[in-house]
Amino acid sequence: MTRPWFLRKRITVVFGLTTLLLSLAISLPFGWIVHATIQEEIHALAREELEETRAYFADRTPSMQEFAELARDMCNDHPANPLAWRIWNEASGEPWGEFGAPQLLALVSRTRPTATGLRPLKEHVLLASGALDGGFMATVVLDATAHDRRSTRFLLEALGFVLLATGVATLAGHLVARRVSNLLADVAECARTEQAVDHWPAPGAAPQEIQTVVSVLQDTLRRIREESENAHLLISGLAHELRSPLQNLMGETQVALLREREAGEYRRVLESHLEDLGELSRVVDNLVTMSSLEEARRRRSVEHFDLAEEARLRLSRERQLAQHRGVGLELVAEGPMRVAGDRESLLLALRNLVTNAIEWSPAGKVVQVRMGACPAGLEIVVDDAGPGVPPSERERIFRPFYRGAAANGRRVGFGLGLALTHSAVRAQGGSIEVGDSPLGGARFRILLPPHGRG
Repeated sequence: MTRPWFLRKRITVVFGLTTLLLSLAISLPFGWIVHATIQEEIHALAREELEETRAYFADRTPSMQEFAELARDMCNDHPANPLAWRIWNEASGEPWGEFGAPQLLALVSRTRPTATGLRPLKEHVLLASGALDGGFMATVVLDATAHDRRSTRFLLEALGFVLLATGVATLAGHLVARRVSNLLADVAECARTEQAVDHWPAPGAAPQEIQTVVSVLQDTLRRIREESENAHLLISGLAHELRSPLQNLMGETQVALLREREAGEYRRVLESHLEDLGELSRVVDNLVTMSSLEEARRRRSVEHFDLAEEARLRLSRERQLAQHRGVGLELVAEGPMRVAGDRESLLLALRNLVTNAIEWSPAGKVVQVRMGACPAGLEIVVDDAGPGVPPSERERIFRPFYRGAAANGRRVGFGLGLALTHSAVRAQGGSIEVGDSPLGGARFRILLPPHGRG
């Protein structure tokens, strides 16, 4: 099972470890260079003192008092590094004289050395041996504790730098991680609540990557909520739109079965049933189209067809409805209506407008459908002689299942048809509006953009 981990802790650890490794990678080579340089300085100083001693014995053999003064001067030249000398007479093998720091002389054997050069005597102490003119041999003892302290101090300072850099980087990583974590927590909280995605606080100070994530998440949640609303809409629509036709069918059927009737009466019941079944079919078409409209918009399904020719072929059910209600239906197409779009949604939108106009037109009146080109694109106008739409209702009638006020004792129901028409036209990039018709009722005008022409 994978152990849970947190972004804040992970970023903090990564910042700290990365800075620690980089600091060590920089400090360790420099520490080695500084240590090697200091050791070279110690060796150079020991050789220098031996060479000065050798130069003093080059011309003559000094007295012990003279060399003691010389040794004192050389010690004063290097106060941080105690020095001591022991000089042997090579002929006798006995010490000629001892000068300098007694504690250093105590570390040197009183036996004349057999080898020359530099060698460590103990920690921080270096021994330099060499022959002198006049039959003498000298041993110079150098205490390099001050140089070693410099090396130790540098190493401690380097270690302090590493720890400080690591601490600062860890703190910076923690602050950055906390900021990112808090931003993500805010986004999660917004997504968890019922707050609309358009009202989320704008992460203006957030990194561009988080802003992109927020934007994508908002789009995703917006689509999910739209789909959820559509599903709720479909359920409500089924209950709302199907109830009345089904009740009519059941009621008329029950009445018809109460007693024996003549064939003409049964025929009238069946004709009424056929009308209600047509209404049910149209409702189902609207519900199916509405549920798939958003998906069709995302797929960008495009067909090239003549809308006027399709209207002549596909308005047969509306012609039968008009004939049954005693309403005339006139279709006038001023030239071809070549469009590029979703054939089924546009045709269903047109059929909904025509059906709506027929249902609200009194018997003996006419519904006019006119199509043609206009300067702004392609225009479809549907006029009826019904009661019209009051100005206060004209913006709201395109809402799904919106019910208006009563008109002449009738309940004004706009249902799904106008909502679907509005959505289909908007998906095509067009617009729809309602106004007053010269026939006395309502005029619905659809305007499709110029790019819809074939």
